[in-house]
Amino acid sequence: MVVVNSKDRLAKFYYCGSLILLTKRSHGSGPIEGKIPYLIRQQMKLSQSEFDELIACPLGLKEYVQILRTKGWITSTD
Repeated sequence: MVVVNSKDRLAKFYYCGSLILLTKRSHGSGPIEGKIPYLIRQQMKLSQSEFDELIACPLGLKEYVQILRTKGWITSTD
């Protein structure tokens, strides 16, 4: 992810030079509550269990790319 701090914190995920997805959240500290985790999870194209793995850190780049391939968001085989 390439993270840019502007009015919000924007994170862009590129794969092989192509923008695959964009997610954003406001600046701030503390836990992310309410509907925000759901919205970030949707923007990242993850199921709840996949998102839980991401938060717990066992989900790495290779696994994330495979999830996006399975879901059709990445079609290249690079």
